[in-house]
Amino acid sequence: MLFTASVVATINPAKATQEVQKSVSQDNDIIVTGHKKKMAEFQKLIADHFRVSGGGRNNGQYARFAQSVCPSVAGLAERQSKAIEERIRQVAEMAEIRVAKEDCRPNLFVAIVEDGGSEIQLLRSKKSRLFGSLTHSERDKIEQNGGPVYSWKATETMGSDSKYNAAGGTFTFMGGDNGPGGGPALGGAQTNGQTTHVKSKISRSTVEGIAYSYLLIDSKALEGVSAAQLADYAAMVSLIDIDVGGETQVPDGSILSLFAEIEDKSLRPTSLSGGDLLLLRGLYKVPANVKASLQRSAMIHTMSEGLKDPERINR
Repeated sequence: MLFTASVVATINPAKATQEVQKSVSQDNDIIVTGHKKKMAEFQKLIADHFRVSGGGRNNGQYARFAQSVCPSVAGLAERQSKAIEERIRQVAEMAEIRVAKEDCRPNLFVAIVEDGGSEIQLLRSKKSRLFGSLTHSERDKIEQNGGPVYSWKATETMGSDSKYNAAGGTFTFMGGDNGPGGGPALGGAQTNGQTTHVKSKISRSTVEGIAYSYLLIDSKALEGVSAAQLADYAAMVSLIDIDVGGETQVPDGSILSLFAEIEDKSLRPTSLSGGDLLLLRGLYKVPANVKASLQRSAMIHTMSEGLKDPERINR
């Protein structure tokens, strides 16, 4: 067991949700005088660090979960893992993202490990299919980013009218104390249905879907991090396909800055910010088959309107 309860406390769902609502209000106080600055920060985040699949910046897509979200957390005590899984579900629901029932097959994996780089090296050797269509250079970048966070997505391209069937499974780890050494046991994602040939400036005949999301976090980085903080960070990083390397610049107050190098750890964000929640909601609110250009516009519009009027966020 890597942690004691004092490091990652049990989440109080009501309190955690109140923290998000408080953060939303704080965001609004800032936006009254700094709306353009806040929006510019999020626009830069989207432009520089969101990955686009299946085409260029305008004609490709920002991948989203194709199925209902089903989180699984490993590397902590069962009570702690379940609390974090439940909080991830709450965040997804607040962002109006579909969530699977409790007995679902996981497709969003979070693991606390001793050495993420070594773990990924073993996974690449023994279970390379987990990295999907990522190139060797992309896999190298994930493995060698220095941590403490390692994240990647297995995405699939499907017809826009397809029924998406992803085979779930369990995700155990190759080394350390997190599992018996059997490695991940996941089925591959499959697509069914005919591709529709839609000619449009804003829609596509195919959809880029996240089949599985993987997030590994080095245990040494969790000192002073609460369960609510960890869960909100995991939700944000897992629900969007984003580069979370050490050079990623994130907006002030965003939960994405949780593991940034700062001397005063008390200045870390306490929860998902209002901007974070609106960003997720904006990405998932548009039809599945639209191009990245429209997805981007939807995210920016949703954030801009919501940050001006916090009541919109809670509706």
